[in-house]
Amino acid sequence: MVMGALAVGMQGLLLSGMHLALMVLMAPVCARFIQWCRQRMTGVAGPPALLSRWRMIARAWSCPGMRAASGARVTALAPWGALVMALVAVLLVPSFSLGMAGEEGSDLLTGVVLLFGAGGVLCLVGLASGQGREGRMAAMLLVGMMLLVPALVVAVAVPEMATPGSTVAGLVRFMRMAQDSAGIRGPLALAGGAFILVGVDRVAAGSGRAFDGMTDNLAGPDRAIMLFVRDLVALAWITLGGDLLWPDAIVIPDAAGSPHLFVAMLVAIALWGARTLWLCGVVACLRTFVMASGQVARLRAGLALLCGCLAIVLLFAGREFG
Repeated sequence: MVMGALAVGMQGLLLSGMHLALMVLMAPVCARFIQWCRQRMTGVAGPPALLSRWRMIARAWSCPGMRAASGARVTALAPWGALVMALVAVLLVPSFSLGMAGEEGSDLLTGVVLLFGAGGVLCLVGLASGQGREGRMAAMLLVGMMLLVPALVVAVAVPEMATPGSTVAGLVRFMRMAQDSAGIRGPLALAGGAFILVGVDRVAAGSGRAFDGMTDNLAGPDRAIMLFVRDLVALAWITLGGDLLWPDAIVIPDAAGSPHLFVAMLVAIALWGARTLWLCGVVACLRTFVMASGQVARLRAGLALLCGCLAIVLLFAGREFG
């Protein structure tokens, strides 16, 4: 019994490490892939150069550090605080497999609050700099985030009402194993769409100019961390939405140990990559064709709220007539 529990714990730690490494490595790659898709859709030719954002982050890291004198203490802590929040949130959102360490604590509300809070903490850099332009850009990003709060509340409420558990892992297990899960897949897919819309602006360079303006007085490792956190948070939103849209791609490992577990994990990682690239293409289409106007923040918030409200209507309609 003790050896079995130890084996399960070691397996959970291994899966958590693989998941975290995969998310960290792929975050800038996915951000660049969306940027390339948008360029192709607007007629700009060029190679994908999927590692270009990693090179940009590396160049920023190698530059001499620079912070605005005003608020230097805040700007020194904010990027690293946002990084910690983003990494903890990523560990709560499964990508290719369940059974990770600490799975029982993967509360959906906690993960959403951490992801949303990480974006807000990044804005503190612009607000604390004491510079007019940086402060205006940070305030603009914060206002756009506040517009998303009603949509996030509704989107989080849908899984809470649709399933008996409150963890992301429990939600995926319920959708995979419940006999009558077909009645809740539609509402949960709409809730997943709302989560993806939250990450659209961050990953599709919709707020790129505002973000660059907000960090004009920041250089070196602090700026590199901010660039990386922006990409990581966006990928976490997309992965969370993908878990609700297509939970069948996630492996549920056998506690007793299966001889085909390694092959199943490789297949699940490939499916996660395909799902993520497909969702990145959807995000690029949304940002290019649907949210190409100057009212991106309000349109994005409205679409996310619409997805959440439709999910609730569909959920209650299914219970009434199902």
